[in-house]
Amino acid sequence: MRNRFVSILLAIRWTATLVAVAYHVRFLLFVDYDDVHAKTGLTRAFYFVTGLGHECFAVYFVLDGILAGLALLPRLPETMPDHLAPDRAAPARRAYALYRLLLPGLVLGGLFDVAGARFFNDTGLYTEYPAFSTLTLDAAALLGNLAMLQPFAVPTFGSNGMLYLLSYLFWAHVLLALFLRGPPPARIALAAAVLAFAPLAFLTWAGTWLAGVGVVWLAATRAVRPSLPAACAGLAGALLLSRVIGADDTLLPPPFGRWLIDCKYLLVGTSCALAAWAACPAPLPRGVAAGPAAPFAFFFHFPVMMLCIAAGSALLGEPLRQQPAPARYAAFAIVVAACAGMALLVARPSGKEKRQAALPWPGAGRP
Repeated sequence: MRNRFVSILLAIRWTATLVAVAYHVRFLLFVDYDDVHAKTGLTRAFYFVTGLGHECFAVYFVLDGILAGLALLPRLPETMPDHLAPDRAAPARRAYALYRLLLPGLVLGGLFDVAGARFFNDTGLYTEYPAFSTLTLDAAALLGNLAMLQPFAVPTFGSNGMLYLLSYLFWAHVLLALFLRGPPPARIALAAAVLAFAPLAFLTWAGTWLAGVGVVWLAATRAVRPSLPAACAGLAGALLLSRVIGADDTLLPPPFGRWLIDCKYLLVGTSCALAAWAACPAPLPRGVAAGPAAPFAFFFHFPVMMLCIAAGSALLGEPLRQQPAPARYAAFAIVVAACAGMALLVARPSGKEKRQAALPWPGAGRP
């Protein structure tokens, strides 16, 4: 049976994924909140929840970091000591698992983008919203994305606007794998080089992910825990502060305004990590099989969303970005369900992952 903490962790990861998808779908189907004519309790709640998209990026990265940290703990018999060296190959395996999602995501995304741009672009979705997504389908972008060089050297391929985060997460795993395998001088040199030359955006998201990895290390090495109610209150406060700040980079003079926008997500991620640390069980579960569907939905939902909305708008003659209405809410639910359904269809867990998820976790049955 799966550990209850892991089950909650994976449920929250799926929730963060669906809110991120909902955030992007809402942007295309509904007007901005300031332009809503009738601001009811339903619309306020809907816009608040779906407005937490970028905050859910941070939550997703922290949860993925926790899963990566749990993967570092080898699946061992309960009689083995807990202080054994971590499984240093785990980050490389997880990086490979991320890369395995890339090829089907790029192929399906490219096919969906070509079909949508050719047959269903009556509303200009693929050409008139460059701030939301750009349609780059050339060979250079494809090859660069296959090498995980987006956004460092090439744009994301097609409308896949989330692939920059996939690249950040992939290279964070690679760097952690190199760090764990190197001698102390090499580790210091690697850390210094990354801090000196990596872009600030990468450092922010990699730091958010490492906060999740750090949760497992702290839970495994420290008997104390933060207060769970206080940590949850801190997370709620960080979410509210992030929503109040919004995307206004003029709150501080340049370049500090832009840094504030980037760092507020790091604050949300750190607060989420503290709440997760407070909730960590003892002993920690090991060898967790997380499943690939949620990552696929998180990183590759853009082409599915774009094709569904473009086709619906073209066939029904409906413009994009309308006022909230029952039919619009129904369309919203259908598109979000289509993104999740495509992920469940394409990224089904392998037989090995299913068997691993069915194995008892060390410490099961103990108080």
